[in-house]
Amino acid sequence: MILMTLIIMTVILRTLPIFVKIPENNLKVNKFFEALPYTVLTVLVFPDIFTSTGSTKFDIIRVLIGMAIVAYLTFRKTNLGIIIIVSIAVIYFLGMLKGSF
Repeated sequence: MILMTLIIMTVILRTLPIFVKIPENNLKVNKFFEALPYTVLTVLVFPDIFTSTGSTKFDIIRVLIGMAIVAYLTFRKTNLGIIIIVSIAVIYFLGMLKGSF
């Protein structure tokens, strides 16, 4: 239900400029529409980040490292697909390191 609500809201907000004339030089509105996909992804993923990998100290550190990498790549304006692939790879690699100790 939450997923469908977020999908509908995203579609409405993304198609809003088609029906409502928005000034081209309004920086606040442009930044809002640029940040919308990242915001929706964060709302969907963030609550489950801390519970999906475990509850030991190593698991929490692994999640924090993954979050730091995602934040760094986001600030560098990296493609969203690359951010997802790199973050999954880092979490998986750190999980393999845990098994070797």
